[in-house]
Amino acid sequence: MLPLILILLGFYVWQSALKAREQARAVSHALCARAQVQLLDQTVALQRVGFARGADGWLHLRRRYRFELSTDGLDRHQGTLELLNGVLLSHSMPMPDDASASATSRSNVIELRPPSSVH
Repeated sequence: MLPLILILLGFYVWQSALKAREQARAVSHALCARAQVQLLDQTVALQRVGFARGADGWLHLRRRYRFELSTDGLDRHQGTLELLNGVLLSHSMPMPDDASASATSRSNVIELRPPSSVH
């Protein structure tokens, strides 16, 4: 009976890892699309696994993935993302030069001007 339980447990862990990798691929694709950069090779690789407490107080697997992207089609950069129980915790990726310029023009910061004197 023990070998059967171990086989089923191994199958469950393998399926969970495949599901998490597919979810990380979808998240990285969405991040790249939002930043208007290209996700290269459609590949996401597991970089690190650890445990962390979730919002529910239970321990969950915290997975860090890396992926490659291109800002102009000619270069390659590395990005990372961290998932905890399927929720995106953080991500890091380079931004293209024109995206950073347009981000400042779309800023939600309101410029404060000195009050005008009313006469």
